[in-house]
Amino acid sequence: MMAQMIKVPGLDGAKMGKTEADNAIDINSPIDQIRQRYLKKGITDPQRLRVTDSGDPYNRCQSVYPVHELVTDGEVDTREIAQACQSAQIGCAACKHRLVDSIAKILEPFQEKRAQLAGQNDYVKDVLHEGGKKARARIKATVESVREKMGIVLY
Repeated sequence: MMAQMIKVPGLDGAKMGKTEADNAIDINSPIDQIRQRYLKKGITDPQRLRVTDSGDPYNRCQSVYPVHELVTDGEVDTREIAQACQSAQIGCAACKHRLVDSIAKILEPFQEKRAQLAGQNDYVKDVLHEGGKKARARIKATVESVREKMGIVLY
């Protein structure tokens, strides 16, 4: 069974990727910076000109609501956001703020752990070294089998 690919929309609605820095958010960026990027560049329903206009998050929102569906906790919460947009009970800026709050819930624990490890180079090197030893021990038989079948001889 193959895993299904998920397209994460970038700030401009196209696929988010690290090569398109202006289209992506950096997971190491402060949450306030991510919030400013979404507020400035996140594309919502272009036909929704006023807060009192109803929106179509499912079909016309290009980069904000689709990310809500990926990162906001629970189907009930995402459905509530969509219904609030459709009934003009929430504006696009408020929707963006809620999205960044959801992103923060995911990123902040990683950012905190990264900050803790930033000054512990020796510890990180030890973990990588020990992990490498364990990995080599687990794959040794497979590697030897592959070398034998391919006729690779080590001298």
